[in-house]
Amino acid sequence: MRYVKVLLLAILFFLALVFFFQNQNALSQNLVLTLNLFFLPPMASIPLPFYFLIVAAFFVGAVLALGFLVWDKVNLSARLMKSKWRVSSLERDVEKLRKQLGAETSRSSFLRKTQSTSPNADKPAGENKPAAAPCTLPEDVQAPDPDKA
Repeated sequence: MRYVKVLLLAILFFLALVFFFQNQNALSQNLVLTLNLFFLPPMASIPLPFYFLIVAAFFVGAVLALGFLVWDKVNLSARLMKSKWRVSSLERDVEKLRKQLGAETSRSSFLRKTQSTSPNADKPAGENKPAAAPCTLPEDVQAPDPDKA
């Protein structure tokens, strides 16, 4: 693909040179640019060859295109950095929540082991739980009092 681009650029450059050499008389004519606005006095440039205006317009277009490309690159880089910062922030939140979940899970499994070794462990599962407050969430599980055991 790179070779195709270089080939097309060389062909375009060659055609531009041919155009300038074949139209040398017409492009060498002097041209005076004028600007006449209502609120300013009329202004006129020095006589310039026509080819100079064509080359200057090409140069200004190239600089503007380069400016837009640089602006787009800077804008995309800023958005990328902002997105990476957001991803890392969310990853830190996920890791923090995993640690909290791991601590709660280990605590609830410890509490369940402690309850299963209590003196009421030989009773059927329905008789261990009080009828008024069923324990469905790990947060509802309470540790047995070591003084009463």
